[in-house]
Amino acid sequence: MSTKVLIVDDEILVRISLKTLIPWEEAGFEIIGEATDGLEALELLEKQSCQIVLTDIRMPNMGGLGLIQQIRSKWPSVKCVILSNHNDFEYVQQALRLGAVDFILKLAWTPEELLDKCRGIREALLEEQLENEKQSVRLERLSRQSTELLLRNLLGKQASKPEIDTQIRDHPLPQFLKEGYRVAAVSIDQRERVLEQNRFKSEQLLLYTVANIINELLRKYGSSELVDMHSGRLLIIRSSISDELLHEIRSAVIRFAQVSISFGVSCSHQGEYELHQSFIEAEAALARRFFLRGEFVFYPGSDKNSSLSLLPVDNWIRRIEAGELEPLKQEFAEWQETLKGQTALGSSLVREQWLQLLHGLGRTPDGSGKDIHLLQDAEGRFPFDVIRNAETLQEIADWFFGWLPGAVSLIRRPSRPIYREEVQAVIEMMQREYATPIKVSDLARRVGFSENYLSVLFKKETGEKIVDFLTKIRMQKARELLMNPSLKIYEISERVGYTDSNHFSKYFKKMEGLFPLEYRRLATGRGEAPSEASPSQHESAVRPLDERSGAK
Repeated sequence: MSTKVLIVDDEILVRISLKTLIPWEEAGFEIIGEATDGLEALELLEKQSCQIVLTDIRMPNMGGLGLIQQIRSKWPSVKCVILSNHNDFEYVQQALRLGAVDFILKLAWTPEELLDKCRGIREALLEEQLENEKQSVRLERLSRQSTELLLRNLLGKQASKPEIDTQIRDHPLPQFLKEGYRVAAVSIDQRERVLEQNRFKSEQLLLYTVANIINELLRKYGSSELVDMHSGRLLIIRSSISDELLHEIRSAVIRFAQVSISFGVSCSHQGEYELHQSFIEAEAALARRFFLRGEFVFYPGSDKNSSLSLLPVDNWIRRIEAGELEPLKQEFAEWQETLKGQTALGSSLVREQWLQLLHGLGRTPDGSGKDIHLLQDAEGRFPFDVIRNAETLQEIADWFFGWLPGAVSLIRRPSRPIYREEVQAVIEMMQREYATPIKVSDLARRVGFSENYLSVLFKKETGEKIVDFLTKIRMQKARELLMNPSLKIYEISERVGYTDSNHFSKYFKKMEGLFPLEYRRLATGRGEAPSEASPSQHESAVRPLDERSGAK
């Protein structure tokens, strides 16, 4: 796009030379016209935009000084260059004070000199334009952040009514909130697995990606707001939310981010102070996803039953011990169908019953117990992690019936297995020295085997890898130490053989389904002192639990 130039001078020869001696078009400029005085120039500027004005100082009707004053008042971004004579020095100084950016002597100028000045002005204009655009973006971002903060406070009820009223006076909310709206809570399906794949590097980047896709779509549909609640949840606020809109959003997220999402939609509300109730309804609707398979949009339920149909734990344990596994799948399907009318009771009671079943399967007649909760499935998942963190009841069931044959095999093994002398010696070494950096090569050397032979023998005798067996020992000790609230997480990590507390927390979460601090709070009802600075920073951002699962 060319830079537009206006020539203003009452001498025709000056105007002709300015137009013809300089290759304006080749240099990226366009002469939009010429004027003989300031008044004609103003008329031209009213009709057509211009970036640079080349103007004489002394002209009839309106001279250059008056023209510069008018331009500065009406078109402050337009740059003026003075065309002066040798005896116009005082006028030139005055013109520069009024806002002219440069001057050139009529009798001494060359085409190259004037063109260079115009090029410099064009570069300055571009820099100014970029800076204005950046400033506009910054202001828009600040305004957006202020709106989002205010909406987040209203949705989460994180500020008092007087505080909210003050914020609303300083930063008015969108008009559609007064007329009526609904809230849709957005949940990223299988979020833990998506993060484990490490395509997004962090949860923040994952949410940012999904939010950008949603925002791009919402712009097509008029007034709406997307709020990041900083808890892994995004909220859409619109005057109307249709299944078609949510389907389009979901399809776009699947296509561009390769992740799936679900929605919980509130009832209709009106006024900013109803936002918190809308948020509660949207979250409650989304929680129904645990019970209802195959859907991705959920609305507030109208459950009729007031009590939960219980899983027949004792009966299932007897049938599992007897090897009657196939009929259980049918019983589960019937139980799952019953629960569809009881979604308002939430998932915590259902998860509790699965945990009771797990504990029951681990009991043995002699009271010694089996480490059922440490038995992985084919994908390497541990039972407590699945039960506590699965997003749907069907996910728990799919895992359970795939994991069950291995569990039955473990249950039927002798409570106190007899291992080869060398394997038993390795186990005893790990039980004594779990707090030290044990290497498989060292264990093999101490029992007189090669590392490879010991690894194969140990797996054949115990059914587990040496590293996994050692991890189980360390995690069992960690559970015991977590019952002592005076111990910090990094201290426990070191006591069970992990120099990196983040590494320890990751393994603990994989087995227990909870981070160490969450496990401590659940098992003891107490947490670490607020002033403690634990190296495991990511634990502080873990969402609160809604499970009522008992501690082991």
